Amino acid sequence: MCLYNNEMIAKKRFIAQLIVLIIALVGVVMMSLKPSEIFGKHLTIKSGKVSGIEKTVEERHIADPHDPVTKDMKAYTYIANFQLNGNPIVAKFPDPYKINEGDMLRVSGVETAQYFDVVAYRNETHQYTGPNTWWISSLVGVSFASFAAFIFFRLMKDPQWYEQLFIIVMIGVGIFLVIRGFYIKEAIDLLNEL
Repeated sequence: MCLYNNEMIAKKRFIAQLIVLIIALVGVVMMSLKPSEIFGKHLTIKSGKVSGIEKTVEERHIADPHDPVTKDMKAYTYIANFQLNGNPIVAKFPDPYKINEGDMLRVSGVETAQYFDVVAYRNETHQYTGPNTWWISSLVGVSFASFAAFIFFRLMKDPQWYEQLFIIVMIGVGIFLVIRGFYIKEAIDLLNEL
């Protein structure tokens, strides 16, 4: 019995050290690289007057239709297709955007083969920068990673390989969300530099 506990403690200690090492490496990478370099997507800026705007809203059901409490839950994606100085632009956000025909706009994002994919925008006409949700993504990421670490260290006595894999995936998702939040912040900061 004592040998079993020592093996379990050694196994948990190794995984704990591995998690700390991964988080430390991500921290070092984050301090030395910009999030856009991590994603391999170089952020650029385009500006001009909005023309030919087409606004759509995509609706998705995100709940179980058999659960009476959550059956009506929906998620929305607000999409704007428009032109800036003849360049096709696509903006997709989880919150309504403040972009209208004729507005003077600066957008920060990534050039694709067909269009410019917007990460953040600055509406000069209305003095508005969006999306302002970068900190939510980062906070959710930290919460995911913290919750996973809490489950592993406090609630699991003898985790199986699939439980350990689940914890590592949760921590990975948390790290991705933090990096994604700082990627959006980098795009907003790029707009504010000019």
